[in-house]
Amino acid sequence: MVRRNFEGDFGFSISYSTNKFAWYGTTKTFATLSQTFVATELGAFNAHHYRYSPHMSTFLVECDRATWQAYGFAGKTIEESKAICERVFASVLDGHPLLSNKSVWRNFPWVWNAHWSHQNMVLIGDALHSAHFSIGSGTRLAIEDAIALVRALEAEADIPRALARYEAERKPVVKKLVTAARTSADWYENFPAHMKLDLMDFAHSYITRSGRIDDARLRAMSPNFMARYEAASRRDGARRHA
Repeated sequence: MVRRNFEGDFGFSISYSTNKFAWYGTTKTFATLSQTFVATELGAFNAHHYRYSPHMSTFLVECDRATWQAYGFAGKTIEESKAICERVFASVLDGHPLLSNKSVWRNFPWVWNAHWSHQNMVLIGDALHSAHFSIGSGTRLAIEDAIALVRALEAEADIPRALARYEAERKPVVKKLVTAARTSADWYENFPAHMKLDLMDFAHSYITRSGRIDDARLRAMSPNFMARYEAASRRDGARRHA
């Protein structure tokens, strides 16, 4: 509300990703954050799923615009869309239903503000910036914004100087994470094409999608994976030159 009333003063801007997503819940519980990619005759889907309580999980369904149009989701009710998604992901849901809570199809909004404060008003979290759900850092960023703001207010007796300090110290950190989020989102904008890759190439492409993990870091984190990936790459190279 504060930002909307002073959009020009905050230098507010917004753009949208082309992919469509709908946010559901389910009684199927998943031990960890995981994903399911499904190819259908009309297009490709991806689901991000993770447990958020002992008996419930988030189940976020995503597809590219071409798939969304092919299924005619624009003319479907929330219940009709939910039924289609339940059929697409029947194997991973294991008979559990999807639960809707105003689960409309949306495009992810990229929010940014050139100025983080105006007079005695200051923005944090999603009101200030958005980070794509594929890196799972939205809540973390908001909490860290609040911590940075408190520290700046404690360090400076003058509020304008404190707010300037908050922005100067926090903005570079946020920009780095938002850049990674945008890079990750770009990967998802093209996930149907990535699904055509061989298994190990797909896995490597997915893990390195945000640019925060390169081969050297991945080799240190997961040497067995990199050994399998590099062995598969050598086999593919040998076949191509045979």
